[in-house]
Amino acid sequence: MVSSGLFESKTLAMCFRKLLSLTLGTSFLFLAAVQSSFAQNNDVDFSDAYEHIFQIRVVSQDAGGKSAIGSGFQVTADGRVVTNYHVVSEFVTSPEHYKIEYVTVNGDTGPLELLDFDIISDLAVLQHPAATNDHFNLAERTLTRGQIAYALGNPGDWGMVMVSGPTNGLVEHSYEDRILFSGSLNSGMSGGPSLNRSGEVIGVNVATAGSQLSFLVPVEKIGKLLSRHRIVPSELFETEIAQQISAWQRPRIQELLDTSWKSEHFLGRELFGEIRTDFQCWGDTNESNKERAIEVVRKWCRAGDDIYISSDLNAGQIRFTFNSLKSVKLNEMQFSRAQSLYMSADNRSNYENSTNYVCETDFIDGQNGEADSYHRVITCIRAYKKMQGLYDSLILSLHHTGKEVFKAHLSLSAVEKDQIQQMNRRFLEQSL
Repeated sequence: MVSSGLFESKTLAMCFRKLLSLTLGTSFLFLAAVQSSFAQNNDVDFSDAYEHIFQIRVVSQDAGGKSAIGSGFQVTADGRVVTNYHVVSEFVTSPEHYKIEYVTVNGDTGPLELLDFDIISDLAVLQHPAATNDHFNLAERTLTRGQIAYALGNPGDWGMVMVSGPTNGLVEHSYEDRILFSGSLNSGMSGGPSLNRSGEVIGVNVATAGSQLSFLVPVEKIGKLLSRHRIVPSELFETEIAQQISAWQRPRIQELLDTSWKSEHFLGRELFGEIRTDFQCWGDTNESNKERAIEVVRKWCRAGDDIYISSDLNAGQIRFTFNSLKSVKLNEMQFSRAQSLYMSADNRSNYENSTNYVCETDFIDGQNGEADSYHRVITCIRAYKKMQGLYDSLILSLHHTGKEVFKAHLSLSAVEKDQIQQMNRRFLEQSL
């Protein structure tokens, strides 16, 4: 006969062993799952891929040294090489002063010919003089959000590296499709490929100086550029740039003109802000400054796409600001003298690329017989010297009433004249 105490002890022991067995089993299953997941994320082998990445160099023909570097990769058996437009932009804007070369991982060098480029997507196609069958295949589509991409390139001229990280879908505040990539793409990795687990190209790297938020040009844009099968002669580079920007700008601006702008309130005024998904707005005030002589409330908005043309020229910006200024300690004369008519272009340019601004000022009489109320509108425009038919525009609307001023400012870059006039009119109508 077994005593109840012994029975209870054996029962407890059995339960403990069973619980321990279950716990260990669960732990082993968990560890196995972790190991399986780890193996799954690390069983890709791209050791051979390093040998098929080129460093792309833009070399000064006068100085004999490289003035810009990036990365590139062969995508067809006939030797077509893909890189970023901005990597070879110095050659595009000054082909008489520069040449393009490749350098292999083994140190072999040779010349490259520029065939075509897409300045909006930041892509260029080059021709390798000695094509081989060792080329990268393009994926049918890019990765979905959360899948891992493997980016290769030559950062800082230190040698080929690989950076892995998840893709995060398309950038939200951008008119052009760009993939948001969580990986450190350092300078020099621009133009290199980002691969899926099968080693197929899903995008082209756009370096952001090591930031954990980088960008990839989607593979679909590579295929579109390659499908043109053309060679753009160097004497037509400037014309080609102007045509590409015009072809991109017209539908982009026209869409803004044809759609309603969502209303947003600004100090009791019914204005607008993020008028399309590619726009972002911010705002602030100096209310925390108890010593302020003028109370300032402002809001500024911008579209998310700037087109890089060269180191001293970019285009495509759309930006606008609203400012409310109210006198706190100044009399009317002091307040009036404190007002600035400052306007600024938001794109980088210089006299080599653009003419000086030509401006006009119009006055609108004060409303309701208010002697101290007036409305001033200043419009300015400048032309591009090398991109015929494109202009930069500034407009400043200033409504002054005694000790209060409301300013609205719009800056447009690389837009055709008729659309500038329409945008200015629309901006004034909805900001008065």
